[in-house]
Amino acid sequence: MLYADVILPVPLQGTFTYAVAEGQTVQVGVRVLVPFGRGKTYVGLVARVHDEAPQGYQVKAIIDVMDAEPIVTAKQLQMWQWISDYYLSPIGEVYKAALPAGLKAEDGYKPKTETYVRLTEQYRNVTALHIALNVLSRARNQLEAFTEYLALSHWDEVEQGIEPVEVTREELMNVSGASAATLKQLEKRQMLEFYEMEVGRLNHGGPYCPELIKPLSLAQQDAYNGILMSMMKKQVTLLHGVTSSGKTEIYIHLIQHALDRKEQVLYLLPEIALTVQLMQRLQRVFGDRLGIYHSKYSDAERVEIWQKQLSANPYDVILGARSAVFLPFQRLGLVIVDEEHETSFKQQDPAPRYHARSVAIMLGAKVLLGTATPSLESYHNAKSGKYGLVELKERYQQIELPEIQVVDTADLQHRKMMAGPFSPLLLTRVREALERGEQAILFQNRRGFAPQIECRQCGWVPTCQHCDVSLTYHRQLNQLTCHYCGYTYRVPTECPCCGSTDLRTRGYGTEKIEEQVREAFPEAHIARMDLDTTRTRNAYERIISDFSAGRTNILIGTQMVTKGLDFDKVSVVGIINADTMLNYPDFRAYEHAFMMMAQVSGRAGRKNKRGLVILQTKQKDVPVIQQVVHNDYVALYKDLIAERQVFHYPPYYRLIYVFLRHRQDTTVNTAAIEIGSRLRQWFGARVLGPDKPSVAKVKSQNIRKLVLKLENGIDMKKVREYLLMAQSQILADKRYTSLQIFFDVDPL
Repeated sequence: MLYADVILPVPLQGTFTYAVAEGQTVQVGVRVLVPFGRGKTYVGLVARVHDEAPQGYQVKAIIDVMDAEPIVTAKQLQMWQWISDYYLSPIGEVYKAALPAGLKAEDGYKPKTETYVRLTEQYRNVTALHIALNVLSRARNQLEAFTEYLALSHWDEVEQGIEPVEVTREELMNVSGASAATLKQLEKRQMLEFYEMEVGRLNHGGPYCPELIKPLSLAQQDAYNGILMSMMKKQVTLLHGVTSSGKTEIYIHLIQHALDRKEQVLYLLPEIALTVQLMQRLQRVFGDRLGIYHSKYSDAERVEIWQKQLSANPYDVILGARSAVFLPFQRLGLVIVDEEHETSFKQQDPAPRYHARSVAIMLGAKVLLGTATPSLESYHNAKSGKYGLVELKERYQQIELPEIQVVDTADLQHRKMMAGPFSPLLLTRVREALERGEQAILFQNRRGFAPQIECRQCGWVPTCQHCDVSLTYHRQLNQLTCHYCGYTYRVPTECPCCGSTDLRTRGYGTEKIEEQVREAFPEAHIARMDLDTTRTRNAYERIISDFSAGRTNILIGTQMVTKGLDFDKVSVVGIINADTMLNYPDFRAYEHAFMMMAQVSGRAGRKNKRGLVILQTKQKDVPVIQQVVHNDYVALYKDLIAERQVFHYPPYYRLIYVFLRHRQDTTVNTAAIEIGSRLRQWFGARVLGPDKPSVAKVKSQNIRKLVLKLENGIDMKKVREYLLMAQSQILADKRYTSLQIFFDVDPL
């Protein structure tokens, strides 16, 4: 009799064995429908077929075999097992993360549609639009939503020959703050109409045109040759190239080199916003040999790409965010990890908490890590000879690195010279740029209107009832939001502690920056790019394309705007408040602060003009500020690597965080003390804690955290055995029903 070991999408260790019924044909990598528990069925994946009958329990039979051919390759299953082992996550969690939802469901998938908005036929001319605006003059909410639609769709520019573009209902509500009821009223007035459109169609990128690949400059050619030489000796090569040095053009040449060798290429980016801009650039050359894969695409499209990659005619090049590492490749030869330093490559929640850069290295292909600001771990690996190292020190076309002027906001505030969050110098330089027809980027690493509301009488600050954090005020939505659990609250009119009505905002989020920029520059066209304004795929594309085309001239954003975007007319970049990054309680704070400031500074200056960066801070004498000013990554590295060695941090030590969660604080505290004492029996002083993390309650779950600092060379197989043993022992205790214990390996 045959048996199949099946991976199920459940958070339990190992696989589950089922009997293969008569007449069923089962092979590794096919999906099967199986019973599990009381009356439940799951779609599982066959990991092994054998004739070893399990002992001690009655084996259930497979209900149905769903595939004639495997949908997952043997190589992928090996990688899943490595992720499960390395990141201490059940393989069922890896299965859930790896496969698109449509491949895990019993009824397959349905193409996803999205609701779009357009003008009704009778209002698609300038005269009718003026009439509509007059009619709506007394209905403020409807007028705001309607004018926002005209701006988003560019109907307000049709007289200038601008073609209208399609707008989703979700995007219109998101940008305008309009409710569904408001849009319904506009539909009743027969001004706007809704229509459904299938989203997520496979890329039809046109013909393959390698002749459009641009020749490399001498510096780029040297780097390209250096990479090819390095790849002959090393599996991983780090390309350390300053901002705007033309790394993307080198990548295009490397992709073509791989295609000439009949190899596939995976091009990983940390942020979906970057894929939007890069996709058009790659499509011009690689046409329909290029596929795009990331979470903003519909499930239907992701299923179709997955199936295409298993076919006889797969995409040769995949451009995607971190989940693209899970796609099936038949002849993968090169993986490019662009902006390799980015923390977005690390999955946080849910499990598996994998790092796409580490997984990419395990795919077996040659790997190129590219960045202007390498992670300390990658640079250390390159300097020690584990990775190859290629440096590109000059910008494309000899464009100078930007001039960075540091503004001491503590001094200006003392002299009452700050205009809200803006120094006089920043306002002057932005105004001058606008007068010259140039653009500016303003970087503030906090979204929302204000980080907090505060009672000026007694100091009360509203906090989330489910999480241990203060609430962020979003003015456009007129609500308080918890950025940890997403729960929203109405804005209080008086303080519940003292009854005072003097409640004021404290601090600046991107929404408040946007409002103040509009006041300072009423003539400017302004866009904001943060998590609140980019919830749809269309929103990313529109914000970036409008800024690229010059339809907007000031872009305000969080760290999204720091990530490798190229705009020709940006002459001024403002870093509104560097202190929020410098004061973050984490051993990587200075590393991440340098990266964000250096990267956003790199957006300034293009085509025969040196850019200007205004860096506002109260801590101008902190070494990392001067390292940003002089673009001195090596000095930063030397400072930080010495600290890391003394205080037992990566790359000299490995970190594993152990988290415990439970609704009852006393229960989680007791369990954390117990697991800590068990771990100390094996690991001794390598165990720190338990402690409360900086946010000690999320979604009504109280949290405790332990830290393991493990020297390089320790037996990691034994470490994993002990950690999983401690986890299972604690969870077996009846006192700890519903306790969660999970691990974060190599945390960021």
